[in-house]
Amino acid sequence: MDTSSLTYRAFFALPASITDADGHAVNAVRGYLDMVATVIAELRPDEVVHCLDHTEVPTGRLDAFPAYKADRAAPPEEIVWQFGLLRRLLPAMGERLVEAPGWEADDVIGTLAAKAGPGDRVEVLTGDRDLIQLVRDPVVRVRYTLSGTKKVALYDEAGVHDKYGIAPDRYVDFAILRGDPSDGLPGVKGVGPKTAIRLLEDHADLASVVAAADQQTPKLAATLRDSADYIDAMLEVVPVRTDVDLHELPGEADPAVVAELAAAHAVESPVQRYTEARQ
Repeated sequence: MDTSSLTYRAFFALPASITDADGHAVNAVRGYLDMVATVIAELRPDEVVHCLDHTEVPTGRLDAFPAYKADRAAPPEEIVWQFGLLRRLLPAMGERLVEAPGWEADDVIGTLAAKAGPGDRVEVLTGDRDLIQLVRDPVVRVRYTLSGTKKVALYDEAGVHDKYGIAPDRYVDFAILRGDPSDGLPGVKGVGPKTAIRLLEDHADLASVVAAADQQTPKLAATLRDSADYIDAMLEVVPVRTDVDLHELPGEADPAVVAELAAAHAVESPVQRYTEARQ
């Protein structure tokens, strides 16, 4: 579970008027638990891992591209508080909460997914398109939340090709060319999805795209040559890491703590739905 992106998705999808008795917004916690419970009830997984950002802007990515996520405002206090509640609540519910010092939840998920062998089946629930690069039939599929907290697109390799016209292992190259404004990544100027797909169909990697720039129109050729340094930097930013050191938050299942937190913060119903889904 991409706990970081899904909690943000729930925070902005559900009204801030959902509060506890002390006036703290609990919309993100309620929405997150309900989203995850729905997927768990469908899949009945053997194991669930909740993955968190340790930092929203890892130093390595920032060093490669200082504008990475630079336009993002500081997280609202209301969601920071709710992340704190999840960090107390989930371990008490007996759930695994994992982060990687200095890295994002994406990198935690990438590292966990990379450990999956041919006989394993991994479903990633996320609100971040970057994780589409992890799709690997038949082992890893990605469920991407499209809007709000209920509509989800399921991506296997065929689904990625149907949506983007590429294989998952080319998604990084596609995203670098196209850009991602939500992360402050402008992409290559003048290269939209269709042009990106055409370039990737003709070349095995981005270095080859730049090396063969003269095969394009003069305008696009000049743009590709001018973007060579940007493309090199993005190869340090866009790929999800699959080798980070993971840290599991300590904690033991404690029904009394769960009952206390759920009652104090008006999340009894979603906690109950989640608990029932896990049984």
